[in-house]
Amino acid sequence: MSLLFESIKIEDGKWHNLFYHEQRMRRSWRMLWGEEFDFDLEESLKHLPIPTTGVHKCKVIYDEKIREIEWAEYKIKPIQTLKLVQHNRIDYSCKFVDRTLLNNLFEKREKADDVLIIKQDKLTDTSYANIILLKNNKWFTPYQPLLKGTMRQNLLDRNQIIEEEISVDEIKSFEKVKLINAMLGISGPEIDIRNIID
Repeated sequence: MSLLFESIKIEDGKWHNLFYHEQRMRRSWRMLWGEEFDFDLEESLKHLPIPTTGVHKCKVIYDEKIREIEWAEYKIKPIQTLKLVQHNRIDYSCKFVDRTLLNNLFEKREKADDVLIIKQDKLTDTSYANIILLKNNKWFTPYQPLLKGTMRQNLLDRNQIIEEEISVDEIKSFEKVKLINAMLGISGPEIDIRNIID
């Protein structure tokens, strides 16, 4: 079984969204091994000496237990354009370390900065982030993303975004798209809908 990972944000010495990361770890554990994951993520991380200034990414690699923890300073990628790419059989419902298929799709971006993956004619995610789309001052997110992200779930729980099936033909009815994930929060790159390339 492939290794899994969580990318957890540390900002000025504070962990972000640990509850949601732990919930996803537990869900993945049930899906892959059919068992409950008796695990306390906060307890496992609290003894670590973490950076006290700036934004850092903590990558927790695990299967039956935590195998490795990596640290890196985080820099936001400048994303201004997205290329639509289709793959009808892609499955990334757990956050696997093996991202071969996602990386292969990313290589199809041509001159764009990233890809927006279409599955069965429905919008899903970019190569590394969930998306939300703006229409009439409301933010919508695809009902079936490739990966149910921790920031996406946080925003759903706070009623800041709305789940909706969004077909590729409906893209032009939105004003802009924003990338969200654990590291970006809700402050990710905003892309004019005209910068999504067929």
